[in-house]
Amino acid sequence: MSETIITVTASTDTHHSPERATVQLALGFEGPERQPVFEKTRQLHAETSESLRALHDPIADAVTRWSADQVSVWGQRPWSQDGAQLPPVYHATTTVRARFRDFSALATWIDSVAFRDGVTVTSVEWTLTSATHSALQAEAQKTAIVSARSKAQSYAEALGLSNLRPIAVADPGMLGDVGGAGSTMSVARFASHDLAKSGEGEPLDLTPADVVISASIEARFAATA
Repeated sequence: MSETIITVTASTDTHHSPERATVQLALGFEGPERQPVFEKTRQLHAETSESLRALHDPIADAVTRWSADQVSVWGQRPWSQDGAQLPPVYHATTTVRARFRDFSALATWIDSVAFRDGVTVTSVEWTLTSATHSALQAEAQKTAIVSARSKAQSYAEALGLSNLRPIAVADPGMLGDVGGAGSTMSVARFASHDLAKSGEGEPLDLTPADVVISASIEARFAATA
């Protein structure tokens, strides 16, 4: 009995509210003298680190992980509009990253540091825990396989075939004859977020979008009448 080979692709998305938020700050100053610039940056770095240390303890544990391990100090001589070289300007910067599980504590902490001189909030990344991510990824993969079988069944019925037998399932591009973008079965895309000050004296209003977990697969089936 001859068989008709049907090869399909399928993908699915699943959404979940963020469980962690990683905020990154750049701390730094500039000025005409190296030592005062460095000292101001060092003091700000120490105060910011201490505020995170207070949130990272066995009882509260609002912060699950934090680091403050990058520092840069340099000088440069800018040029004026007339082409004259001006006196040197010195810069000092450090980077602080903290991962929060408590988003209310995150909003309160950002309110306390973001408007200080020398502080720049460079990013907030919204993520899931590893356990949640793995579970959602596995579920998305299963859903994609079910979708692939349904698509192949539709093709088979359109050809007047009724029996469908799975032959192979693979990551995109692995079957060799279907163009796939990417080599992994599931890719996590972290959606954008809103970071807005809700009003004078009011706490920061953090409104993260859902984290989107995507799974894409290729599948091959044999169909017979």
